[in-house]
Amino acid sequence: MELGLLLAGLARPVDMFMRCSFLLALAALLVGCGQEGDSGHAPRRDSAVDPGHDAQPDGQSGPEAGARQDSASDGGSTIDTGAGPDLAADLPAAADLPADRSSSADLGAADTASGGTDAAIDGPGTGVSADIGCALAGSIAVDSLPPISFVTYHDQLQIETYLQSVASALPAIAQYRVLGQSVQGRDLPYLIMNATCQASPPAIFANGTHHGDEPASTEAVLAIPDYLLRKSTTDASVRSLLGTYAFYVLPLVNPDGFALSTRENASGVDINRDYSYPDRSDADSFKTVEARLVKSLQESVGFHAAVAYHSGAQEVIWPWCYTGDATADGSFFTAAGQKTAQAMDFLIYQQSYDDYPTQGEYIDFAYWKSHTLAATFEVSSSKSPAAALLASVANGACKGIIAWVQAVSDHDKGSLHSLPATAAERRRFPLTAPFDGTNRLE
Repeated sequence: MELGLLLAGLARPVDMFMRCSFLLALAALLVGCGQEGDSGHAPRRDSAVDPGHDAQPDGQSGPEAGARQDSASDGGSTIDTGAGPDLAADLPAAADLPADRSSSADLGAADTASGGTDAAIDGPGTGVSADIGCALAGSIAVDSLPPISFVTYHDQLQIETYLQSVASALPAIAQYRVLGQSVQGRDLPYLIMNATCQASPPAIFANGTHHGDEPASTEAVLAIPDYLLRKSTTDASVRSLLGTYAFYVLPLVNPDGFALSTRENASGVDINRDYSYPDRSDADSFKTVEARLVKSLQESVGFHAAVAYHSGAQEVIWPWCYTGDATADGSFFTAAGQKTAQAMDFLIYQQSYDDYPTQGEYIDFAYWKSHTLAATFEVSSSKSPAAALLASVANGACKGIIAWVQAVSDHDKGSLHSLPATAAERRRFPLTAPFDGTNRLE
């Protein structure tokens, strides 16, 4: 028994020793594991600032990039609901990158537009990308427009300078161009305004001074850019027109006659009798360089509608000029003429032939060749009214083109109420009795 007690006593220290040895060995093992985990490795960084953390072999971010936080930062928990606040602040989540990259095309378009290197059209009728020279009509910065007033007549240099200034002020939508040179080498300057965001929108043409001794027509056309652009900021209908149509504005068809105060050009030819029409071919027309230039513009663009401005009467007239037969669009012309005359506070609106017959006018050529809905506006009873009346003339002329283009727009949409255009309702030759065929207005 005593021997058994002795052996039991000896076993206790051995058991204690083994227990202690076991615990010490276990502790050493645990410490060794911890040291091995830290040796030879830098501390882990959060995946938000570790560009290689979730990288795939092709260098693209993996599906979880930016959608999780490192477990060490939150005691081992994993967040599956998206990037945490620090992640979003430090680096855009990878899930957002594709959207950002896809928007680069829009940013490039915006940069190109703001640069204004080229607006909507490089040359007569030549369209470019819709992303170039494009601005919504509702965002036109009219405060940058150069000032213009109509308290006196403008000379050619002032006209050119003004059109250039508009183009410089609004390079995203406006371009200054020169159609060519007259007999005596003077420029035929014009302005293109395209706020449609289209490369080849339907186009409206306004021209003046076919006859050099009608400077009121020059002022009327010159007033159009400022009037339309400023009016668009307060009038939704005008803004809609600018967003639908490109406008070509050519104040001086006949700069030589303008400088010389003569009806004809420098060669003594009436330009507005030099266009072809159904009874006269191109080969027998276009003897004047100025009419040929207008022809080139007309044929390259194919204007949807046009207004030729003249002065010496107050009326709105339309094709045909050479015959009393009504056109296929007689009901449109009558309805549009009435609406336009009312807007301009004029009493007379009629087919041009019913004013008096002519051959070779621009509006017959444009309607015949391009089906352009063309009209002539006689904007003042005097060819050159007193300077004090110019503002009123210009204002009425601008109201006229808005009314005409609005009628065209309504016609395009099928909403223009047509009026009958019967011969019995026409007023014939109200301004001449008898007509001698010479020295007439348009």
